[in-house]
Amino acid sequence: MKTKAIILLTILCILLSCNSDETKPKNTSRTLRYELTGNFAGSNMTAAYTTASGGTTSEQITALPWSKEITYDATVGGASLAVTGGGGTAGQRATLVVKRGGIQVGTSITATADAFGTFSIASQPIIF
Repeated sequence: MKTKAIILLTILCILLSCNSDETKPKNTSRTLRYELTGNFAGSNMTAAYTTASGGTTSEQITALPWSKEITYDATVGGASLAVTGGGGTAGQRATLVVKRGGIQVGTSITATADAFGTFSIASQPIIF
C-alpha cells in the first residue's frame, strides 16, 4: 500500500508540474497589422495609432478595406489604434482585426454607425 501511495504521489507531482504554457510558443513578434473592413461608406474616417518609434500619428482613410502594418522598435513598450468615422449612414459597420506576427490577437471588434452616421472603434493595447 505504501508503494502504491508513493507511485501515485510521484505521478501527481509530475502531472501538476507540467505547465501547458511551456508547450505553446509565446508570440514575441513586434509586427502588428491592423485590418479594417466593412460597409461603412462615410467620407471622413481617421486612424490614430502608435508609430514604429513609439510616437503617435493619424492618417485619413479614404475607403474600406484598409490596413496598416507596423514593425515596432525594441524600445516601444506597447501599441494601439483607434478609428473614427463620420458622414456615413446609420447601421453601416466597420470591423477591426489586429494581427501580431500574422496571428490574430483577441477577437475582432465591430462598430455600427449611429443615427448621425458616426462610429468609433479602438484596439486593445498590445504590450510587447
